[in-house]
Amino acid sequence: MKTTLRKTLTTVACILVSIASSVVALSIPLVNDTGRAATVNATSIEIANVARQFLVGDTYYPLNPGPAMTIPSLYYTTLISQVATLSALENPNASTIQATLQALGPYKSLESFKAGYDVLQSAGLIDTPQAFDNSDENFGALRLGIRGYKIKLVNSRIRSTDFSAMGQYTDSSKTESKYAPNVVGFFCNNDANGLLLPLAIKIVDTGLTYTKEDSAGEWQLAKMTLDATELNFQQMFHLVHTHMVSIPIQVEMMRSMATEHPIYALLNYHFFGDMALEYLGGVILFSVDSPYDQSMAFGASGSMRYIYAEFSNTSMSGDFPADIGDNGLEYLPNHRYVKYGATYYSIIKTFVTSYVKAYYDSEDAVQNDSELQTWAARATSEIKHHFMNGRVSWHSQAAPFSAPALYNTPLPAGKGVDVNPFDYVIPSDVFPLLSYMAVRFYRPVPSDKSVLSAYTTSPFSDETVLEEAIAQFQQSMAVMEVTVDSTEAGETYPDTFVKPSLLPWFSYI
Repeated sequence: MKTTLRKTLTTVACILVSIASSVVALSIPLVNDTGRAATVNATSIEIANVARQFLVGDTYYPLNPGPAMTIPSLYYTTLISQVATLSALENPNASTIQATLQALGPYKSLESFKAGYDVLQSAGLIDTPQAFDNSDENFGALRLGIRGYKIKLVNSRIRSTDFSAMGQYTDSSKTESKYAPNVVGFFCNNDANGLLLPLAIKIVDTGLTYTKEDSAGEWQLAKMTLDATELNFQQMFHLVHTHMVSIPIQVEMMRSMATEHPIYALLNYHFFGDMALEYLGGVILFSVDSPYDQSMAFGASGSMRYIYAEFSNTSMSGDFPADIGDNGLEYLPNHRYVKYGATYYSIIKTFVTSYVKAYYDSEDAVQNDSELQTWAARATSEIKHHFMNGRVSWHSQAAPFSAPALYNTPLPAGKGVDVNPFDYVIPSDVFPLLSYMAVRFYRPVPSDKSVLSAYTTSPFSDETVLEEAIAQFQQSMAVMEVTVDSTEAGETYPDTFVKPSLLPWFSYI
């Protein structure tokens, strides 16, 4: 079935791959351009999506379709280029932060963990994570910003975060030393003060439900269980539904369109880095005894099991408004995904609409574009583009009470028992490893890599037909910057991570 103009606008607006931009003017193919067709055809046999596996320890796990690693190859050349770019943008303080925390231990109390974070902040290395504040107010506030992407409506005032089937992805070889429980959290929206507060937390594995009326130790442990499981889920859900699902689409783009095709250029620009991130994830995260493997409940093996299981759920059958509706988030207007997401969605859709119309003057032009139609037929799934801020990975976790696992102690079998939350906190020697891993996600965003600077380089800056669309996009993003700053200035728990100057225009983490 041929792609309509409306479908093209919707698709490209939502999926905003990976070779250096060409200096050749952007153009759609002419019917009789046999030379261009021959070039595209030659490229199509140099790369392809194939069934893949990933080795963790001595076990192979099935992976999403993508290009095979062969040297030399088009995939390898593309990968090396991306790895070089991302490596140059690494957080320069990561190793220093790990070494500093290792020298300051041991960590056996709230005060000792706070002292570690205080030293990092005083030295100008990094701010204390927002998640270090373990109050109920901040616990809920995090779900209105850097967490809570799967929070759903129960009734007019009650929301739930359901991770009742996530525990199965705990690293099966280390369940006694670290694990993520099956858990469901319930939150109440307080309209009077705009806060989202935890109401109850049910640990499915034990059948026990905790509230603030229980002992302080029990309630703190309950919040730790929800944090642990949600942190694992959020990292892997993000990986699957953004980076990994884009790989097959990028491959088909490279096989189907010339590099000077305007849709190729747009996709290539925004998804630069995805292939490198998939590769680096395998090397840095999903290897036995990596900092990720040692600190996260899922570990390397559990994460690979989750990735494969979740990949079948990827879809773009619904856009941003549908996603809001499906989760009942329209009834939670202070959620940053709702508050700012709609504006970003409108800005991007407006730009992409103008972008596409600059090259296609009619529906027939879209239908007669052989390269676009070939890509659309080959790309069997679609994804949402994301502007992601690496600061979120650092600020959403914090020792001792907001770590990505419970450690070394089984859950209580009943209520009313004496619970010491420190029996479950991250071990002192693993804390620096977790911090090192989290801070590596926190890549500073240079001004020329932020959304505010998008489309200011070739090939887009060379295209006269795009001048008006680019100017409008940049003006809208500048307004968005001011809007976020001014709005968040009045919040008790501000979240400025979503402003354009802190968001990169390509896949960054």
